[in-house]
Amino acid sequence: MKIKDQAIRELAELKPGDLLKVHDLILSLKRRPEEGKRKSGLPPYKRVRQALKQCKGSLSEDIMATREDRT
Repeated sequence: MKIKDQAIRELAELKPGDLLKVHDLILSLKRRPEEGKRKSGLPPYKRVRQALKQCKGSLSEDIMATREDRT
């Protein structure tokens, strides 16, 4: 518990605004899904493929056209 005690000492020195930031960080860490668990049973690349399945045309051509527009 050495790290916990050290964190508590550091927290005691923070300004109220900074304490709110730390509190928000703690809450976001608690909400984060556990590593290794996915929302869907599909691997990420398959989820991307499913999302892009609805797109019409060629995604690579759209990207190249956008790049040409910037030059």
